[in-house]
Amino acid sequence: MWAICLEMAPFLLLGMAFSGIISIFIDNSIILNQIGQKNFSSVIKSTIMGIPLPLCSCGVIPVAATLKDSGASKGATTSFLVSTPQTGLDSIFLTYGMLGPVFAIFRPIAAFLSGLFCGLIVNIIDNEEHIHSDQKNNSQNNKDSIIERVKAGIEYGFITLPEDIVVPLFQGLLIAASIGFFVPPDFIASYVSSNTFLEYFIMLIVSLPLYVCATASIPIAVVLFSKGISAGAVFVFLMAGPATNASSIAVIRNIMGKKILYIYLILIASVAVFFGVTFDLLFEIDSSILSQSVHDHHHENIFYVITAILFLAIMINAYLMKLKGSGLKSEVSVLDNRDHVQSIDFIVNGMTCSHCKESVDSAIRSIDADLKASIDLITGKVVVAGPNLNETAIKEKIKSRGFTIQ
Repeated sequence: MWAICLEMAPFLLLGMAFSGIISIFIDNSIILNQIGQKNFSSVIKSTIMGIPLPLCSCGVIPVAATLKDSGASKGATTSFLVSTPQTGLDSIFLTYGMLGPVFAIFRPIAAFLSGLFCGLIVNIIDNEEHIHSDQKNNSQNNKDSIIERVKAGIEYGFITLPEDIVVPLFQGLLIAASIGFFVPPDFIASYVSSNTFLEYFIMLIVSLPLYVCATASIPIAVVLFSKGISAGAVFVFLMAGPATNASSIAVIRNIMGKKILYIYLILIASVAVFFGVTFDLLFEIDSSILSQSVHDHHHENIFYVITAILFLAIMINAYLMKLKGSGLKSEVSVLDNRDHVQSIDFIVNGMTCSHCKESVDSAIRSIDADLKASIDLITGKVVVAGPNLNETAIKEKIKSRGFTIQ
C-alpha cells in the first residue's frame, strides 16, 4: 500500500488542486441551466460538463437526480450518469501517473463518446413527453469575492473531495495491495489467456455491481494489469466499475424508471466491451513496466515520500472529518424565534457524500426558499424548520432525488 501511495500521491494532489479550481468556476446551477431540452445539444453539453467533474459513482447519482428533477431529459441525464463517474481531473492525473499517457488520453475520450452515444440512444428510445422546467438557478459563486471563491476552491479540493473518496479509495488500495501481494504473477491470466473475450466478460461481471470510484479503480487496474490481464480488459474495468454499482442501480431505477435502467445497463456493458476491444486493437502496452513501477519506483525519491505523507495527512483528516459528521447545528439553529416557525425531523437513507447532502438540501429549498435545513451525513438525520411546513411535499421531493426516508 505504501508503494502504491508513493506512486499516486503527487498526481492525486495535483488532481485535487485542479478539482478545486474547477469548483470555483463551475457549479451545479450552471449545469442545471444548460441541459433542459430533449435534443442533441443538451446531451453533448451534459457529456462535456460531466467529464471534468470529480464525482464518484455514488456522488453522481444525486446530482443526476437533481438534473432530472429540474427538467433535464432522460437522455441528457443518462449521458451525465455515464460520462461523469468515469473521469474527473483527479482521476485523469492519477491515470497518467500510474497507467501512462495512453490510458490517460483514451479514458476521457471513451467517457465522452460513450456518454454521448448512451444519451442519444435513450432520447431515441424514450417515448415519454418531456416537460422542461423554466426554473433558473443563480450561482452563488458569482456573488462571492475572489478570496472567498479561492478559499471555497481549496476547501473543496483538499477537504470536501477527499471526504467523498477517502473510504472507496482506501478500499481500492487495500484490494490492489492484496492482489499484488498474494496473487502470483500471471496467475489470473493463466486461466483466461486462451480466450481474450473471456477477460472482457469477467471484468464486466466484476465491475457492474462493484462500488469503486474512478480514482479508486486505478490502483486495482494497475495491479490487475501487472498480473497479466490485457490492457483492454483492464479498460473495461475502468469504464464499467465507476459507472455502476449495486446501490446506484436501485436509485437509477427510481429516478429514471425500470425501462431506462435496463437500457442503461445494456449500454454500459456494450460500450465498455467495445472500448476495451478497441484499446487492445489500437495499442500494445507492456505490463511489466507498470508492475516494476508500482513495486520498485520512487522509494528513494524524497519528493515522492513528502507528497505521500502529505496525501496521507489529507486523507486521514478527511476520514476524521467524515467520522465527526456535519452535526445538526447549521441553519436551523440561527432561525429567529418567530411565531409559526415549525420543525420536523426524519432519517434520509442513501446519503454517502457531500453531493448527496447538497441534493437533499436543494430538494428541501425547492419546496420553499425560506425553509432551513440541517443535515447530518453520518446518521442521515435531517431537521427542517420554517413557517407552514408541508412535510409530505418535502419528503416526496427528497424521494424524487433517489433517496429513501425512514
